[in-house]
Amino acid sequence: MILRIALIFFLFCFFNLNIPAQDSGLNKIDVADLKRHLNFFASDSLQGRAFGTPVSGLDLAANYLKKNAREIGLVSGADDFFQSFPVISSKPDFENNFLEITDANGKSLYKTDSVIVLPSGSGVNISNAELVFAGFGFQDEKSGYDDFQGIDIRGKVVVFATGTPESFRKNELIRWDNSLETAKIEKATEAGAVLVLLVNNPLDESNSVFNRLSRWVNRNDFSLEIPENSTGNNSFACTTSPQADVLLGGSGKLKNLLAGIAEKQKPNSFPVKRKQITVNVNRKTEHFQAKNIIGIIEGSDPVLKDECVVFMAHYDHIGIDTSGNVFNGADDNGSGTVLLLEVAEAFMNLNPKPKRSIVFLWVTAEEVGLLGSQYYIQNPVFPVEKTVACFNIDMAGRVFEPRDTIWNKSAKMVKDFDGLYTLTNDIWPGLKEINSAACKTLDLIPDYSLPSSFLRSSDHFSFHRHGIPIINYSTGYHADYHKVTDKISRINFDKMKRVADLCFLVGIEIANREKIEFTKNESTN
Repeated sequence: MILRIALIFFLFCFFNLNIPAQDSGLNKIDVADLKRHLNFFASDSLQGRAFGTPVSGLDLAANYLKKNAREIGLVSGADDFFQSFPVISSKPDFENNFLEITDANGKSLYKTDSVIVLPSGSGVNISNAELVFAGFGFQDEKSGYDDFQGIDIRGKVVVFATGTPESFRKNELIRWDNSLETAKIEKATEAGAVLVLLVNNPLDESNSVFNRLSRWVNRNDFSLEIPENSTGNNSFACTTSPQADVLLGGSGKLKNLLAGIAEKQKPNSFPVKRKQITVNVNRKTEHFQAKNIIGIIEGSDPVLKDECVVFMAHYDHIGIDTSGNVFNGADDNGSGTVLLLEVAEAFMNLNPKPKRSIVFLWVTAEEVGLLGSQYYIQNPVFPVEKTVACFNIDMAGRVFEPRDTIWNKSAKMVKDFDGLYTLTNDIWPGLKEINSAACKTLDLIPDYSLPSSFLRSSDHFSFHRHGIPIINYSTGYHADYHKVTDKISRINFDKMKRVADLCFLVGIEIANREKIEFTKNESTN
């Protein structure tokens, strides 16, 4: 308790003794400039700033950020402010994908292109493999039930249905249970299966699970490197019950077998005799060049300038729909992107500059997998161990409206004018204390209640998993999230300025603090 009071007293003294320095920075954060920048970023001319499309909107956005970073006076942290890197896009090669079942003599019994492979990777190519049927592929330590007991699946394709004996017996609503199915697949691959052929549960007559997985895997998949062949651990193919019926001996055979297993609560697993399977699922690849934008303010302390505080926002969005409607992304994440321009200008107006260096990082390809932040953390301007904190600003321009109650079941429904979601990790608990003191100065109410799953929700995850203290500011989800209605007319610029002011106040305290001690500094996956 005494240490807490001492810390609060210190922060009170800091924020009051440094009022002239604060004012010189805060005065540069201007609502008119925020509007000017966002009018450009949320305009139709940027075509929704989507990554990996032929339109040039994202390049226009990158050039705008570079131009303004230079005009503010930031020092380039890359090749003329651009940290360029390759990204690989892959999508299914529908023309050459198939699953084929043959008899012992090689005669084709069944062939279909209705097969998908996850994770997508570069593909699966398995020829004339032996098969084992394993019911639901389910194991339960408590009851001793084990669909794999007494069968050898090493080097074979193992076939089992989604769900469990109990859910089948109860005729429960079929849905995709990711944790359940992932655990089943892991057990099978650990036991030596070359591939899991996961069959859509025959109770799911509309094939809703298969169709959902198909939509997910058939999208463009982006990665920093060429994916390794997906026949490694946890890869699996998914198909529908008619294919399993061919393997097992006739129409309705799968459903009957599963019903017997479920009723007796007893496994019925066996090698599939005199039949083999060939699975050929590949993906086409395309190469893109991506750009992060990096600007730096060098620290004024001869020693501490070798450490840095990172301010980050992603500047990409989701583009244009098939009807030509533009997703302007005024809040997501035009708000965070232009907010950092004003924060950078505020820090540049300080004399002397902060003791530690400040890195302003605008990352790309967040919407397709946090790729820009992943690349930066692998190729940082300052070493990871010299990065004392990362601020990530993602959606910081909205205030609650009654229509936003569509998110009332979410932990992150948009806040009122005084509220702000503030997500931190536990690597440096003092960061929360510093933030709370600054919020009090600005009459903001920080909400630290977001579940830990939100640590994975945006680019701050790339820093969090490398043991760097993070703080993520967001005003929350609203009715226009990822919709064409996310336009500048719904932005509250006074709220944006308050978030920018908070970034500056917390950032200057961290950048000038003589000593920072973490309680944890291990990577977190």
